[in-house]
Amino acid sequence: MPRIPMDDGHRLAIELACGKLPLLFAKYADNGDAGALAQLFTTDCEFSRPFQPEYPFCGRAAVERVFRNRPPILVRHVVTNVLVEAITETRARGTNYLTMLSSHASTEPPQEAGALYVGGFEDEYVLDQSEPGGVWRFAKRAGMVALHMGGAMPEIPPPSDEARGLA
Repeated sequence: MPRIPMDDGHRLAIELACGKLPLLFAKYADNGDAGALAQLFTTDCEFSRPFQPEYPFCGRAAVERVFRNRPPILVRHVVTNVLVEAITETRARGTNYLTMLSSHASTEPPQEAGALYVGGFEDEYVLDQSEPGGVWRFAKRAGMVALHMGGAMPEIPPPSDEARGLA
């Protein structure tokens, strides 16, 4: 998609607003705030978890269920290398790296972490104009794991079509 010319101030404002979304995603995921996390997405979004990129979830409600139904976990997501490019006045795309450590033993810190996972997301953002002034949200968030250390990749059963928002 070719970039549409826009002034530097507007382009930077878009890139700053979209660049906050991966950071907020990590904060809400770590705090177990599924409702706030889901509000970062459009109602018709697509979200692929890093551990299961082949099973995208469709729609804000499905994204919220993924995080609401997650077993109790102490987790920290470290987000780096956030790059956002404004494409038009209402669309942007970006990438970021993600490092994740977690413990399933308890949700009370401090805990010994299990494996270390490093991956990232490719994101598409849109200006949701259903609210006054518009709100930038994830339209698509595709995760992947590139490296892991200290344990095997988790074996997560494939989600049902219903859980993925397809049924």
